[in-house]
Parts: sequence; C-alpha cells; structure tokens
Amino acid sequence: MKLNSSPLIVLWFIIIGLALSGCGRKTMPIPPQDAVPTPITDLTARQDGNKIDLEWTIPTRTTAGSTLPQIDSFQIFRSVVAAADYCPGCPVKYSSVIELPLAQAVTRNKKKARYSEPLLRPKHYYIYKVRTKAGWRLVSDDSNTVSFLWLSQPEAPADLQARAGDGEITLDWQPSTRLVDGTPISGNLNYIIYRGINADNLQPLTDTAATPPYIDTGLTNGQTYFYRAAAELKTANTVVKGLKSNLVFARPHDLTPPPPPRNLTVVNSNKGIKLLWERLLTPDLAGYRIYRRLPDADFKLIGQVDSGLAQFIDHQPPAGAKSWYYAVSAFDRSTPANESPKSQEVLYESF
Repeated sequence: MKLNSSPLIVLWFIIIGLALSGCGRKTMPIPPQDAVPTPITDLTARQDGNKIDLEWTIPTRTTAGSTLPQIDSFQIFRSVVAAADYCPGCPVKYSSVIELPLAQAVTRNKKKARYSEPLLRPKHYYIYKVRTKAGWRLVSDDSNTVSFLWLSQPEAPADLQARAGDGEITLDWQPSTRLVDGTPISGNLNYIIYRGINADNLQPLTDTAATPPYIDTGLTNGQTYFYRAAAELKTANTVVKGLKSNLVFARPHDLTPPPPPRNLTVVNSNKGIKLLWERLLTPDLAGYRIYRRLPDADFKLIGQVDSGLAQFIDHQPPAGAKSWYYAVSAFDRSTPANESPKSQEVLYESF
C-alpha cells in the first residue's frame, strides 16, 4: 500500500517553525552598520620631548547616524621609513599594529584620546593611522593619515636671565644653534617661554619669541614668577620642542611715581610758615615730602607727612635769610618708594 507523503511534509515544517520561534518574542538582528563607528578625521601628531603624541577625538556616532553603543579599543597602524627613502604620496606599508584599550587612551577631558610613543631613530618618518574598534568585526574605516619626521631635539637655550620691571619681566638668553646629536639647526626656530608662580608647575605661554629678548607683560607687581625657555624647530611637516633652559625667577615691582602735587601755597601762621597744596587721589599714595632751598642753593628735605594730610608747618625757617623757596613731592608705598617730581616751587619772603 502506497502512503501519501504530503501530510508528513506539512507536519515537518510545522515542527521546524515551532522550534525556531521558541517561547519568547525575537527581535530582528542589528545590522552591522548600526554599530560600526564613524572614522576618525582629526588625528594629529607632535613631538614632545623624546616622544611623539598622537591625539584624536573619540567617535560618538555610528555610520548609520545613531549613538555609538560602545568602544572597545583603538587600532594604531604605524610605518617607519628612513628619510632618504620617504616618498610623499606613495602607498604606505604599515609594519605594526598597536591595540590600545579605550581606558588607556582617554584623556582628562573625556572627549579626546591620546597615545604616546618614545622613538629612538632620528631622521626617520613615522606614519600613523587609527581605527576604532567597537567589537568583533565592528571596526571603523581608516582615519586620516599623519606623518612625522623624527629629529633630535634642539639644545637648550643657554644662560637664561630675567630682569624685573614695572608689571613686566624681560627675559634674555643665548640662542640654540645645534641639535642634541650635534647637527647644526636648519629650519624656522622659535622659543617657547614656560612660566609659573612656583618652580614645579611651569606652563607654556601662548606667545613665542623668534629671537631674544622676550618681554612678559601684564604681570602683578610683588608676585614672583619662574621661567624656563626652550627652542621649537619647525620643518616642512614637523615641530620639535627642544630641551628646556635653566630656571630663573624675578619679581616685578612698581616703578611709576605719583604725579607731583599742585597748587602749593605758603602763608604765615602763629606756629610758623604753613604750606598748603591740593590733595592727590592716587590709590597707592603713601605721603608727601617737603623741600626748602635758599636762592643760590639746592633743595633739602625738611620733613614729610602721610597721605591723609595736605599741609605742613615749617617751625624753623632759616635764620637771617630774607627769602627762600619751598616745593613738595609725593611718594608711593613701593619698596623702595617711587617719588614724584617736585611741585612748582613757591617763593617765600620774610618781612
């Protein structure tokens, strides 16, 4: 007897369907493009002392435009080529790949990643690109490529000196002329100035100096500032920071005197000869100094008063003289004090 196979086939498909459906609701698998990071576009490289620092912005979106769920690591591709063999625009053969976990790459601001590599082969080009890895087979396309010519550092500027002024400090030094390996410097050379209010925390100023001296302005009088200087060598595509100079410090101080007093007048009083003048409103005024001279002599200091007074009594005028002159100056609280020019002198005649 021949059996009909059609019901068996239908039953077989039903069993398979139930087995695949299971007991819960299944969602559609996430397409790969919804988890692949966008490529890095701002990879940069710079030499800092005896190492190269790579830096880039951490991707936050997928290639489909959604928020990137996670990042596992970064893949750093490196190529090393002797300067004599370097060919700009030629295909690059990357000799090594470095797997950098996300936790080791994140900088303090949380939005940037950084990788530092010490290098020991001067006059070689180092070429880098980076990929972001979000999981197994979830790897971004290549970043932009950066190339860097590794050179020895410039020698430190010699004999750095600091001279304090009013709200400013002037720095001077002997220029750097050679690299650490003895090679004469060729290329554009600037000097970076490092400054701080303590010797252990110096930060580079935004301004650089092409040649010495450098004048650091806008400083607070009475505050001590510490300095070092370093040469910065710029070639076609390389910026190399040199060794730092000796440490110096200086304290700017006030060198600006108050204006001279005005409208000095002299009158007789029952206590002596009274001098009056217009009070100054200078913020750091400490007081006034009073001078007297005979017609054919120089002025001599005969007294001083503090800033709260604008008058003085000369109790002991010169005996036997028929006339003499008075003048008044102002001085501030600086150490040593800055003294103004003398006021217009006033003649006194005895009767």
